[in-house]
Amino acid sequence: MNNFKLTKQIAEKIIRNGWPLLEEDFNQEELRTLMADKGVLISSSSLSNIYRTYIKDDPSKLPDRAPGKESVITCSKGLMLVIESHLGLLFDVQSSLFYKPDDEKTPIANDYLSVHLNHKLRFHEDGRRTIADKVKFIQEANRELIEVGIRLNTFTKYFYSRNELEFKKPIENLLEKGVDIKCLMLNPTAQITKLYFEDRAKVDAREWRAFHEMPQILEDLKNVRNELNALDFPGKMRLFLYENFPYHHYLVVDPDEKAGRMMCSNYIYGEKRANCPVIELYQYGSSALFTRHRKAIQNILSQAIEI
Repeated sequence: MNNFKLTKQIAEKIIRNGWPLLEEDFNQEELRTLMADKGVLISSSSLSNIYRTYIKDDPSKLPDRAPGKESVITCSKGLMLVIESHLGLLFDVQSSLFYKPDDEKTPIANDYLSVHLNHKLRFHEDGRRTIADKVKFIQEANRELIEVGIRLNTFTKYFYSRNELEFKKPIENLLEKGVDIKCLMLNPTAQITKLYFEDRAKVDAREWRAFHEMPQILEDLKNVRNELNALDFPGKMRLFLYENFPYHHYLVVDPDEKAGRMMCSNYIYGEKRANCPVIELYQYGSSALFTRHRKAIQNILSQAIEI
């Protein structure tokens, strides 16, 4: 067990950085039972309150309902005991990270996760991120990259209209290390696609032209896929067509990993898609909202057809 004096400030760090390590394996009641088995008793309401305050960061949480010092410290003690027994990890006060005791206090997080461990929801109200921002966001992917869009026109143009070092080479680097890339495009021939663009064209006539450009974009995207897969890297680029009503654009990195993250953009009626605000979500810190969007992506992917 860790040997240091627990203050509320330290306890809060233990909760923020420790709970996500167990979140995929245990729900709140299971976690409470495991704590009780180790002699740490905490009520269901207190545990839920702590989760909403430190993990979910619920903005509706009233100041006078915030968890008290004793319950926060009790929860952190229980978390440390469960993490030590379940994962074999201890908490390091100096770095505020959990580490393997046989590994000279090397934090379990990689460099990227160490930097972003406490990331909360990030909001970019000015819209679509730059190509450099996107490359920085995806370059640490380890297993999977998913892009869900309507036309994927911007994604496709990056391969044809930009210097290869800006985007194509970073994508090749991901494929070379075994990252699979899944691209989901709205089916150009589906009735729902025509209806979507007809409605958008009521306020912006250019949307109708955008609809008729989709078959060529799809052909260009197929060429990109074929060219990249011909390199015979461990990772592959896969192309899917979906026929669900488009609500969001997604750029997702390792959604099933603890370092999972995504950029999410709502489509605003009457506004150019490039101007729609972008939200960054992380498994750590915004896990509840991240999970909801991850489920939406899984639902779309489960119905999409690979071509």
